[in-house]
Amino acid sequence: MLILAKLIGVVIAVFGLTIFVTPQITKRVFDFFKEGKNIYWAGVVRVLIGLVLLLAASRSAIPVATICVGVIFLLSGIIVFAVDLEKMKNFIAHFDEMPALVTRLFGLLAASFGILIFSIV
Repeated sequence: MLILAKLIGVVIAVFGLTIFVTPQITKRVFDFFKEGKNIYWAGVVRVLIGLVLLLAASRSAIPVATICVGVIFLLSGIIVFAVDLEKMKNFIAHFDEMPALVTRLFGLLAASFGILIFSIV
C-alpha cells in the first residue's frame, strides 16, 4: 500500500508540473469533466486516493499527516457526489476561465501537494 500511495504522490506531482508547463491541458481535462456526469469519475478517484492514503497511514513516515491528507481526499470525493451536478459544472467553468498564470500557479500547488504526499508516506 505504501508503494501505491507514493505512486499517487508522484502522479499528482507530474500532473501538476504538466499543468505548469502547458496550462492549456486543463482545458481538455475540464471539458471532459463538464460533459454529462463525468465529474463523478473525479469523485470516485478522490475517494479511492483517500482510502489508499488512510490504509497506508499506519506504515507511513508521518501517520497523522497521511491520515489528514487521506481524510481531505475522502471528503472532497464525497462532496462531489453530494453537491448538485450543475453547481459542480459551474465551479469547473469558473476555473476554466482563469488566466494562464493563475493556472500555472495552481499547477505548482498541485505539484507541491504531490511531493508532500510522496514525502509523508
